[in-house]
Amino acid sequence: MNPVLSIFLRKELRDLRGNPQVLPGYLILPLMAVVIPTIMLAFMPFDPTAAAAVDPDIVALFRLASRDPSLAVFPERERMFRLLVREFVSFFLLMPVILASMSAGLAIAAEKQQRTLEPILATPLSDRDLLLAKLLASLVPAVVVTWGAVLLSVIATAIVTDVRLGAAFWPTPAVLVTILILAPLAGAAAALLGIRVSVKAADIQAAVQASGLWVIPAGILLIAVVGRPAARSLPIAFGAVVLVGAIVWWLFRINLRKFEREEILTRWV
Repeated sequence: MNPVLSIFLRKELRDLRGNPQVLPGYLILPLMAVVIPTIMLAFMPFDPTAAAAVDPDIVALFRLASRDPSLAVFPERERMFRLLVREFVSFFLLMPVILASMSAGLAIAAEKQQRTLEPILATPLSDRDLLLAKLLASLVPAVVVTWGAVLLSVIATAIVTDVRLGAAFWPTPAVLVTILILAPLAGAAAALLGIRVSVKAADIQAAVQASGLWVIPAGILLIAVVGRPAARSLPIAFGAVVLVGAIVWWLFRINLRKFEREEILTRWV
């Protein structure tokens, strides 16, 4: 790695750790992703009759599980559990999108507000390396936290299902591809959109608002379109990886082409 890029990347990661606007998300989202599915699996009724006494809405989920062709090969009492495990994969896809977009949304805007942007843009670091450093600083922590939460969730799910059903549930190949490859790519796409927002934003508040208004919703839409189907089928998962990978490459090229140092310096106050 370019020595200048390496130094700049370490600086970006250090700034991220000290950012009070981003840090809460890194603590709350993983906790929710692990605790909520585990509690639901631990207390979910085995049959619709028992579920009706707890919450009539759960009965509809039982019907949905019974009509899902991909779950037909499993015993009836397992279908609802497997449906829940599969659907919560979407949350782990959403986590790097939210975390990376939050960090990236502040990537340039925070530098403007702290008056550190001009010295950075005056360094010999190329536009490509600068953009890459901002992308990695936003994406890598989000992916590491997501994978850590996934590991804990997999262990908790295996323990709970083994105790309740006598068979530990483990991720399918489609889920593994979705989590290990598609999730980082979705996070990268969201980060690149966030960086573009950050370049245009006049201050941190504007960057956060813009990210919340359209970057995160765009990520949710992407997950709904390709993420949920990818967790069900290995061929679809690989197709989604190719599609989102192409989107990431296109967004990086767009950001690089429109990243004008002189324009950024003359527009910030």
